[in-house]
Amino acid sequence: MRLPALLLSFMALAMAPAHAQLFGADGLDPSFCKQPSFRQTVAYVDDTLMIDGRTEWAVKLSDKLRATLAPGEKVTVVRLSPADGSSHELWSGCWPSYPAGEIEKIKTQTFVFSRNPADRLGDQQKYFLQGLGGALTQMYTAAKRPSNQVRFSPANAPTKQLVRALASDEGRFANSKLTIRAIVYSDLAENSDLGSVFKPGAPVNYGHQLGTYLRRSVFYLFGTGEDVSDAAGFAEQARVFWTSALRSMAATVGGIGSDLNVPNSLPVRMAIFPAELTMDGQLLDGRLSLLMNDQGDLVDSWLGISRLSSVLLTGTFRCRPANPEPVCRLDANTGSGITTREPSEMLVMTGTLAKGLKGQIGVKGTKALFDIEASPAND
Repeated sequence: MRLPALLLSFMALAMAPAHAQLFGADGLDPSFCKQPSFRQTVAYVDDTLMIDGRTEWAVKLSDKLRATLAPGEKVTVVRLSPADGSSHELWSGCWPSYPAGEIEKIKTQTFVFSRNPADRLGDQQKYFLQGLGGALTQMYTAAKRPSNQVRFSPANAPTKQLVRALASDEGRFANSKLTIRAIVYSDLAENSDLGSVFKPGAPVNYGHQLGTYLRRSVFYLFGTGEDVSDAAGFAEQARVFWTSALRSMAATVGGIGSDLNVPNSLPVRMAIFPAELTMDGQLLDGRLSLLMNDQGDLVDSWLGISRLSSVLLTGTFRCRPANPEPVCRLDANTGSGITTREPSEMLVMTGTLAKGLKGQIGVKGTKALFDIEASPAND
């Protein structure tokens, strides 16, 4: 019996050279999870998209994770089962690496009874990929079907409860203080009593209806319409439906499409602030979460305002030396309107990390500009 091509590809990545260990056994070292982290990643995989012979999605997901994981970042694989609206965690592990400066320091140290940790990174990363690949292979093997049993047209679309499947994992978001980067592989063909992508209607507030909120998250969804045939305009219908659905559950949308468009950038710094927006005489509270790469470019950053929504931020957050403390400036654009119906708004703020930031958000050159403040975070 031949092993699936997916399993063989991951085995090739995962096979580390055998060697004796004076202390401890081979395998993924859990101590990497103790490193300070700015974000965690959850990979959600729709089991109705497991098609015999189609494994490129898994390789694409693995390659993207390997290129964008920060040292110690936790990754969890969750199986989504839209047939009954459930989810099941299959595996989790933390990316084996250290910040660049720390790696150089570790290399200069001497370890008498064990290998230098920096020299073990290659093997540890292979163990990580082995665990990831094993979870994806397990799901593929258990759920795969011939392609002619998977594809369908809008006229005979099966019942799929993707909204409930995601909502069933709400506890992960409620308990996380870090931003959760959620990568979802699914056709996004919701078709249930909650609503249908194939029958567009008025937006539904799923956060209120289900009592489910996926706060502190940035969602990247790919595989849109992969098993839907003869569906002109389905991609746009899915984008509109899921943008509205996720925003109603306080989630931030990073990207929706057929391909995986996660930015190739690593967060190395974090700044989190409670925020207050003054709009039409009302004071609305919220949260400003900034993750930056080593150049100060924003990565998976967002602004969430109560009674409005949560939006992705792109741009820069940079601090320059000053007396008595560095002065910082945020120059950002939103991924969608939060104070207006415009497709994007500007957000400009200045201040210090210790005293907070002040600025404006809205549409430049119009009256739709609103004051916003961010005070230092307590957590």
